[in-house]
Amino acid sequence: MKFAHVFRKASGDSAWDCHFLADRWDGKPWMEDHAESWVGQVVDGRVFTLLGQVGWLTSLWRSPSGAVYVSEGSARRGGVHINRAEDPLRPAWEFHALPCVVAGIWGLDDRFVLAWGPHSRKREEAFFRWDGQQWLELPSPGDVVAVHGLAQDLVYAVGGEGLISRWDGTQWHQAPSFTEAVMTAVHVVSEDEMYACSDAGVMEGSLYGWSEVAESPGMLMSIVKHQKQVWVAGGTYGLFNLHGNQLDEAEPRMKTMSLDARQRLVLATDTALADTEDGKQFRSIPIAEFIARTQDVPKLW
Repeated sequence: MKFAHVFRKASGDSAWDCHFLADRWDGKPWMEDHAESWVGQVVDGRVFTLLGQVGWLTSLWRSPSGAVYVSEGSARRGGVHINRAEDPLRPAWEFHALPCVVAGIWGLDDRFVLAWGPHSRKREEAFFRWDGQQWLELPSPGDVVAVHGLAQDLVYAVGGEGLISRWDGTQWHQAPSFTEAVMTAVHVVSEDEMYACSDAGVMEGSLYGWSEVAESPGMLMSIVKHQKQVWVAGGTYGLFNLHGNQLDEAEPRMKTMSLDARQRLVLATDTALADTEDGKQFRSIPIAEFIARTQDVPKLW
């Protein structure tokens, strides 16, 4: 069988030192029971596969310790996979079931990891926190798509119908967004500087309010600030820089699905994992490296 492959998410210090999500399927219109989600790790530029399964792995986040947290929101179950093993040849996965179709995951450290999505037992949204020992259910601010923050009392969630909400460590505070757009990503730089993106454009905010600063050509996927430059992932529309009130296409053109800003700016594009330190010189690991790692693995469905 001839497979189709794509990178979807990367999280880590660089493309040479990260974890990633990738998909493998039969190349036909995507169906969960005819597709695989894979978790991989890059160590010193070498690609390893840690987990492959049928069942939708929705997102992943790598903690500063190197542990990786992977959310699952498949038709058969919802929960979070955790791997703390350092050796990519010997992953040690734990699966933590949650009463939730887990749509996303993000954290500050191994004692503050957040997971969210539709509740599987109630007609409402669910939101959970991992404190290093157990999952605690928190109130949900609504239809959450993405979360980011700087401290346990400075966390923002964005999502459907223009949702922007701040967690102060005890409760959520809704922020007027003046839009019904689906907010897809948020990045908190400080109390006075934050960014969010949507299917309509880019917003800039602070503790005191939010406003739209630029329109977009279509659905935006991710937004970060790295080395004084705001970067926006536009999926099939490409990669952009925010300059004032407009988005300028960045070079080289890449169909960017996700961004992570740590030591280097890390990008997951449809065909490569890439990074840059200065925003000008990029290096990349082609998806052929992932394909080579899985080519002898028979289909899992």
